[in-house]
Amino acid sequence: MVTNPISGAGYLLQGMRLIARPGLRQFVLIPLLVNVLVFSGAIYVGITQFEDLMRLMESNLPSWLGWLDWILWPIFILVLFVLVFYTFGLVANLIASPFNSLLAEKVELLLTGRPMNQEQDYARMLAELIPTLVDELRKILYALLWALPFLILLFIPLIGPFLWFLYTSWILAFEYSDYPMGNHGLRFREMRERLHSRRTLSLGFGAATAGLGMVPLVNFILMPSAVAGATAMWVKEFRGAERYQGAYQSRVATRSILLVIDHLSGRITGEILIGAFRGQSLETVTTEDLLDLLHTCYLSDAESAEALEVYLSRERGHRIDEPPPRHRPEAAPRRETAPMDGREARAILGIEAEAGVAEIQAAHRRLIQRLHPDRGGSDYLAAKVNEAKRVLTS
Repeated sequence: MVTNPISGAGYLLQGMRLIARPGLRQFVLIPLLVNVLVFSGAIYVGITQFEDLMRLMESNLPSWLGWLDWILWPIFILVLFVLVFYTFGLVANLIASPFNSLLAEKVELLLTGRPMNQEQDYARMLAELIPTLVDELRKILYALLWALPFLILLFIPLIGPFLWFLYTSWILAFEYSDYPMGNHGLRFREMRERLHSRRTLSLGFGAATAGLGMVPLVNFILMPSAVAGATAMWVKEFRGAERYQGAYQSRVATRSILLVIDHLSGRITGEILIGAFRGQSLETVTTEDLLDLLHTCYLSDAESAEALEVYLSRERGHRIDEPPPRHRPEAAPRRETAPMDGREARAILGIEAEAGVAEIQAAHRRLIQRLHPDRGGSDYLAAKVNEAKRVLTS
């Protein structure tokens, strides 16, 4: 699958949207509030100590030097601001580290709908304690050893800072991907191999994280956003897409084909569910092979044929002007299609189980604008979307 840095940056933005979800806010707000309290206390102590220092200076300096107050206080405020700006993220990572694995777990549950296997957690944790500590040591050594040549190159104008930014981006991608991958027991070597296999994607994610980390106020929510975004990237790109349904995505499944429709871009991806290409994404199968599969579906699976026609038309530019008759007499008898249930309807509209009428109508309107036949869409998908709305609102 072809990826680019923009795709990686998109996962960070998705993470920012995810942490606003009601079920995830507690994992963001609690460490953030603790961090704010810690910094508020530190700022209060710093200002108090500086006031004492200024009073001591005033008692020992001649009165004609009173104008120093007007210089020293602005300098102190500026230094304080710089310290808070550059240390908030570091302290936030330390304070929130116990929450980050839980946040990654909850994000994955939200995206996949399936909880992780948590059997015998404490026994497994004790058994893996030493290997985990060794793995953490490897990560630290890896970051330090690679930092040395990049620090030396930093003295080269223009090229040095750019290479250091790339190094920082890679380390940040590694750091935040560690939470979702670590939840699944992946060790340092395997994490590194997976990120290397999608190097451009990973660097795009890390670069966006490094860039937004330099924006005041935004860096306050950067850490949980990066954890959530790295989890979405893990689920979608590294773990496999068969169980993934992200925000603003619809899934339409037939016996042979799964279509995944992005509400925002209108792009259609998917997967083949049966046959010789079972488990392969539609993007990786050649048009010739898809046309062969289409002809097979014409004989025995009309609904899958319609879904495949939609993909070939929208994504490959291959229109079927006069399709052959579906379910020919020599084919197997037509199987009655089961009525759409609420779970399938929600998957088609790309909404959660607790979505209200307003969300159902908004999702329906968003999809119909993309998929209506009058706008170059598909009769098949438009009918599915309309049926999903009817099921959920009747």
